[in-house]
Amino acid sequence: MNKLFFFFLVLLCIASLLLSILLRSTEVLNGNYLFGFDQGRDYLAVKNIVVSLKPTLIGSEWGAGSAGFQGLFHGPFHYYFLSIPFFIFSGNPYGGIVYMFVLGIIAIVLGFYLGYKMFGVKGGLVLATLISVCPPIITQSRFVWNSHPATPFIILMFISVYLYIISSKNKFLFLSSLISAFIYNFQTGISIPLSVSLFIFLVYLAKGYNFKKYLYLILGSILGYLPFLLFEVRHGFVGIKSLFIYVIRGGGNGIISAKFLTNGYDHFNTFIYNFYDSFPFQQDIPHLFFPLFIVLFMYLLWNEKNKEIKKFMVFLVIIPITSFVIFLFLRNSVYIYYLISLNLIYTTIFAYMFFSSKKHNLIHFFLFVFLCTMLFVSVPKNLKTFSYDYYDHGGTAKIKGKLEAIDYIYRDARGEKFALLAFTPPVYTYDIDYLLWWYGERKYSFVPKNEKKGKFYLLIEPDPSKPWSYQGWLDTVIIDGEIISTVNLPNGYIIQKRVKNI
Repeated sequence: MNKLFFFFLVLLCIASLLLSILLRSTEVLNGNYLFGFDQGRDYLAVKNIVVSLKPTLIGSEWGAGSAGFQGLFHGPFHYYFLSIPFFIFSGNPYGGIVYMFVLGIIAIVLGFYLGYKMFGVKGGLVLATLISVCPPIITQSRFVWNSHPATPFIILMFISVYLYIISSKNKFLFLSSLISAFIYNFQTGISIPLSVSLFIFLVYLAKGYNFKKYLYLILGSILGYLPFLLFEVRHGFVGIKSLFIYVIRGGGNGIISAKFLTNGYDHFNTFIYNFYDSFPFQQDIPHLFFPLFIVLFMYLLWNEKNKEIKKFMVFLVIIPITSFVIFLFLRNSVYIYYLISLNLIYTTIFAYMFFSSKKHNLIHFFLFVFLCTMLFVSVPKNLKTFSYDYYDHGGTAKIKGKLEAIDYIYRDARGEKFALLAFTPPVYTYDIDYLLWWYGERKYSFVPKNEKKGKFYLLIEPDPSKPWSYQGWLDTVIIDGEIISTVNLPNGYIIQKRVKNI
């Protein structure tokens, strides 16, 4: 490549890296972050561990209890890791935002290391930049969610696999297996395909019977899934039984049924969306790019002379294929956060294509133009997004609006005791419950009871898709009490004060 062109690419990479890091820091800088159902649930669980000293073997339920599974849970280490910023910041959810930002930076650094091991410093810079500008990966650094911490572990697993390929040392195979299983602590929908793909890849590499290598693989998986196994033994294998029933009954009129094929088509569209979503200007990429990407990749892989890199690329290809086959058994849609590992795979494969195409001038020029265009677009886009999001109030979704509503109620009560009942679209009020404990207790030395006695307040978060829905809650659940006042706050909350004489 012409030195001038490469110098231009380096400048674009550095600018993209810096702005993507700036965008990741939005909530760290403005202190106004997303805090909803999932965040409240997680913080209440962490509070139970740190404050109540009650350890757990399980994390949140698969699909938050709405994915059709029963008795199946992610691992507990998302809670245990989150307990560190919880402790350092004395329960302030802001600590979780700092934690996610740090994990985002670690993911970029690990991406650099993987690229460096494959293609040197240039490879490290390109892969780190591709990861840094990947939209779903940027989002992960900006709010706490159980799936988001998985990314640095996925990259670490890729590194372990590559180190195993170039060294044949079983300790790296064990580490790869351990990490792929351990990821279930954040998202089981990522962990299982990775673990299965690793087993398939080992079969491909071993080309026969090799008990010692499979033993390392099995031991790593057992250790990674240990909390799940202990929980299952303790509770009569309730989760495994539930999964078995789900799979057996999922076929309906047979495995190749109309519903099965419909789900397959729906899942395929999700996978295609995930592919385009891995690049900064996904909405503007021509649909022809996906088949062209596949053709160019297969051509370059077929002609690849470096056996170690070729094997690693084969491993990466196995993962999306395995994931698609496994998810065919889902009766519901494939949630996009099941496919986080694929975003990293596509960025890694693109970096491989960019460096392996140097001997193919036309292909290399095309990939160079595409890469520069992608980074050039990401710079103003990230800058614009940061500028908008930094000043965005967030209404009822972010912490600022929630604390404003809580402050209004406490101040309106003027030091008197009161009760409080909340309505939120997800029904569960985990976010409000946690904030009343952390914020209300510390600032006002009082946590209101959840009852309809004496003076009580209703904190209502209207559903944007069904703005009338809270009226049913008022007519059926609340009913009681004389309405004293109703206030519509600028942030979108509705606060109603009532009195019920006993």
